[in-house]
This record gives sequence, structure tokens and C-alpha cells, in this order.
Amino acid sequence: MKILHTSDLHLGKNLSEESFYDDQKYILDEITNIVKEKEINVVMIPGDIYDKSIPNIEASMMFDKFLTDLSKMNVIVLITSGNHDSNERLSFGSKIFNEFNIHIVTSYEGQIEKISINDVNFYLLPFLKPFHLKHLINEKEYEKINNSNDMMKWILNREKIDKSKKNILLAHQFVMWDGKLPEQCDSESISINNVGTLDAIDVNLLDDFDYVALGHIHKPQKIKRDTVRYSGTPLKYSFSEVNDKKSVVIIDTDNIDNIELLELKPLRNMKILRGTFEEVMNMKPSDDIIKVELEDENTIISPMEEIKQRFRNAIALVFINKYQSNSETGLKEIKEDASPYELFNLFFTEQNGREMSKEEDDYIKSIIGTLKEGE
Repeated sequence: MKILHTSDLHLGKNLSEESFYDDQKYILDEITNIVKEKEINVVMIPGDIYDKSIPNIEASMMFDKFLTDLSKMNVIVLITSGNHDSNERLSFGSKIFNEFNIHIVTSYEGQIEKISINDVNFYLLPFLKPFHLKHLINEKEYEKINNSNDMMKWILNREKIDKSKKNILLAHQFVMWDGKLPEQCDSESISINNVGTLDAIDVNLLDDFDYVALGHIHKPQKIKRDTVRYSGTPLKYSFSEVNDKKSVVIIDTDNIDNIELLELKPLRNMKILRGTFEEVMNMKPSDDIIKVELEDENTIISPMEEIKQRFRNAIALVFINKYQSNSETGLKEIKEDASPYELFNLFFTEQNGREMSKEEDDYIKSIIGTLKEGE
């Protein structure tokens, strides 16, 4: 049996008001083509189908088409909800979907929902936090569940796993190994600093499963062993991911340890262009999603307008100069009666490590004068 693992589609996502609609539609079609070409039998998607709990119409229709295309190929689809999904909305029509081999699990009621296909048992566990167990156990027992690791121990202790068969778990959780947390990127809504190990599950708890299909972390990576794996997002959703290679995971139950990562080619890539304004404007035009990092020491007035003429999908601009990179000082003490000009002059000096030129000084004075006239 050939299985494809992807996750964290985040359909309906925007970045700095830039829509990913066309990119997501394109990448879902690419995944569908892979399913056809590789003769995939089962597609697993452990969570974060949508980017928001109330997805827009375009995102819902996109996912509807994706499921319809897979259903026409008689592919079995296994879906669990993630922390971005609304359980109620994602599970709408799930009983009807079951008849077409599309299984959507969004709740846990004391047993992990199991789908058996030939000699393989698939365990579908939606995103959970300890409080989701409160209605299932008595108060005294609940007090012993202090974190997600305790929660997972409690859940797995209730399962009777038949080790004579292949067992695969789908889970949208934060899994760590040997005290090391998975690598994250800026597009995720979780933070190591904020979450720490409270939400982390020790990977050793998952040893009874032949393969663990994880969702929640956007960077593709394995945890401890090749067969415990975050597929990562199918697209780059932040500039911290520019060097990541996005892929889907393909496994064959006849040789489940043989993992194949099939790289996904996006409609638009994501790039960071760095240099002086003149250097950037001499770079080859591109339709990719662009962040520009300017290294000019002198101030450039309204550079984004010109940059977007050359790179129409440029959505972010930052200034990086030697002083900003090395300075560890903040603004000096500010006088209570400082004028707007004095405040800006102080800010400019602290940011750039130099005084304003005569042209810059005249420009800011003219702006302040215009604002005063408006008052």
C-alpha cells in the first residue's frame, strides 16, 4: 500500500495582504498529480487544513475540489483537525464523506478513531490539549495530567495496539526528542519561548507505531527516526523558510522504513534580495514573492515604489546598515519639551549612526512644516 503524507495546508492564508490563493490551488493540483503518477492508495493530512477557524469561501471551494479529485481516483483520504481548524466546520458532512472513503476526525471521546485498511491500522488523533480530557475522567485523575506529555500517556494507555499489523498514527502535536524541540519557522503560531515543553510530547511514547504522520510544525523534519516525521507545509509561508525544500512524504507499507521525499515545485518561490538600492534594482526581474533588505548607508526616499516596478510581488522591505547591525544602544534620554524636529533628528542619528545630510534635513523640515500648516 502506497501512502502520501502532507499537512498544514493553511488554505486561505495571506502574508502581508498577499494572497496565496493561486499558489495553493497550484500546489494542490501538483499533489493530486503526484497521487496519480505514484499510484497512491492513501493520503494522510494531520491537521491545519485551513488557516483560520472560519475559512473564506475560496479556501473551502479549493479544498472541496481537492477532495473531489482524490475521490475520483478512489484514493482513501484520512484527515484530522489542527489547532487552526474549527472542529465543527471541518467535520461538516463527515458521515457522508465516509461513504466515499474520506475520513475526517475532529474530536476525541476516549478512544483514538481507528481505520483499518488491509493489514494496516490507521489511528486518527485530532489536535488536543490536556483540557480536552476533562469531561472524560474524574477530577482526581485529571489533576495528574499537568502537560501534553501526561495527556498522551493517558490516551495511549487506553489503546490496544496489535503489533502483528502495521500501525500508523496521525497526530497534530508538538513532539520532541531527548529534550530537543523541533525546528520552527516564523509562519507558525506557536513559540518555543512561550510554549516551552508544556505542549511537547516525548517521541518515545510513540514507539509502538510503525510510522507517525505529524502536523503542526512547518519545517519538514524527522523526530528521532525516519518514520516519525513532520511533512511540513507544502508551501513557504514566511521568509524564514526561503532555504527550505518543501515536499510530500511517500511510504510503502511493504517497506515502511524506506522514506521518499518528493520535492514540490511552487507556482512562485519566496526570495530575499539583499544589497544596496542600486544593486537590487540591477538584479534580474522576478515574479517570486520578494523581501528586500537594503544596505544603503544613506536614506532612500520611497524605495518600495520603484522596487515594486521591477519586482511586482515584493511585499517586505527592511533597511540594514552597519550601524544598525552592530549597535546595541537605544535612544538617548529624550527631553520632555523636545520638538518634532528634535525627536526625528535624534531618532535618525541613533538609527543610522550619523547626522542628516542638508538634503535630508531640508526634507524633514518641509514635511514638519506641511503638517503644522494642516493643523
